[in-house]
Amino acid sequence: MTAVADAYVDAYKRSDKEALLALFAPDAHFEDPVGQPAHVGRAAIGEFWDQAHAMAQIELRRKDLIVCANEMAMTFEIHATIGDSTMLMDAIDVFVCNDEAKITSLKAYWDMARARPH
Repeated sequence: MTAVADAYVDAYKRSDKEALLALFAPDAHFEDPVGQPAHVGRAAIGEFWDQAHAMAQIELRRKDLIVCANEMAMTFEIHATIGDSTMLMDAIDVFVCNDEAKITSLKAYWDMARARPH
């Protein structure tokens, strides 16, 4: 499970969409943020990646990881660069993985109202 979290953060660090998509099961559900419609399946998750990265350069910096069985919660900072501006947000991602260590569900918790200049 820790390797999945490490690979997830690393894919963002390297802006490697294919590496990120390889972490997900084919029919995975990705809610980002929770409350928005889920992106279902690798193609939809890839489209979400494209949209997010068209707006900003995104780096995740992990703070903590708690693993329980096939689920984990990761606390981290989102460092986003939009043009000449940078902002920082605290976030929590909750992952569920299958027996093949592929993400089947990912829920992202963050609040744009809490974003601050960085």
